[in-house]
Amino acid sequence: MAKILVIDDEPELREFVVMSLELNNFDTVEADNGKKALSILEEEDFDCIVSDVEMPHMTGPEFLKSFREINKVIPVIMLTGVKDLNTVVDVMKAGAQDYLVKPINVDELLISVRKCIEFKKLIEQNIRLQKENERYQQHLEEMVDKRSVQLKDALFGSLIIIASSIEAKDEYTKGHSNRVRLISVDIGKLMGLENKQLQILEYGAMMHDVGKIGVRDAILNKNRSLTEEEFDSIMSHPSIGANIVKNISFFNPMIDCIKYHHEKYNGKGYPEGIRGDQIPLLARIVAVADTYDAITTTRPYRKEKTSIEAVEVLIEGKGSQFDPDIVDVFVNNRLYEKNYIHIDKAEAESGNIKPSTIILDDESSLKIFQKSKKDNSAEPYLHDEM
Repeated sequence: MAKILVIDDEPELREFVVMSLELNNFDTVEADNGKKALSILEEEDFDCIVSDVEMPHMTGPEFLKSFREINKVIPVIMLTGVKDLNTVVDVMKAGAQDYLVKPINVDELLISVRKCIEFKKLIEQNIRLQKENERYQQHLEEMVDKRSVQLKDALFGSLIIIASSIEAKDEYTKGHSNRVRLISVDIGKLMGLENKQLQILEYGAMMHDVGKIGVRDAILNKNRSLTEEEFDSIMSHPSIGANIVKNISFFNPMIDCIKYHHEKYNGKGYPEGIRGDQIPLLARIVAVADTYDAITTTRPYRKEKTSIEAVEVLIEGKGSQFDPDIVDVFVNNRLYEKNYIHIDKAEAESGNIKPSTIILDDESSLKIFQKSKKDNSAEPYLHDEM
């Protein structure tokens, strides 16, 4: 049974409305002023409200304005004693669903009440549907988030596999890619890179040596000077790596790190010999991280050097081999005091190598070697990586 609140300060009119509604199977509650009605509405719910316009203490429009601030669902029918267009416009603007002019016609009253009840049902149905849709959207978002995490883990896992496969060609470079990733991200954060750039940097650092898969093991593991032919083979790995990933959309943003991390700031690097700011920023960061890790780990042709010795190499190469600003970020923030080898080993042993940015990342192995005397006119490399 629908429940109606009737508000009118005139007992006779209020009783007439109540009786008319109850005779037609409506349940009713009475209030003789707007303030009392608001108090009742705090405790009870109604399907429709019928209110007079002119009342002491609080007029019908005043009641309607206050009520609409807390409830926009229950329809309100206003009763007015005059056919005043301005009054009608005001109550409709205030949120009335309908209005009736006194003396009240019972049939018109019943038609208006029934219309209002149906209107309320539609509103409530829309609210339910909206809530259901919100719950459904939230569920979808949760599912997407869950799948994104799963995809992220799977992709990152694949990068670890790729890096590990390359590093398996050379026992001395185990963990190198992960350490280059860790160092690169630390530098990027200190430089204030946005998360999107950090994501690309992290993945690019992890993948920077993917092209070594195309270099013969004998060259990677050689403990003597490289021949000219062997040196050419080494220099091809950035281009090989870029070609490997260029047709995979996910890896496209990382191509710069893969292809240009052996370019030198003075233009004497490879594969294209670009210089300065022509070298993509992320590749310049990877170059510093790559060299530092290579110096501080053992290679087939030499033992590892100390972090201080590695810093000296980076400082010596400022402006020639490395971007001076990036070297300064690394040195001035004392990143060389951070034990990346220990961090990498702990992650590897726990099987918990995870990306430090929102998206995945991967790295691969690399080496340091002294440039052969193939080009006597070229400036000697301080420390080049394989």
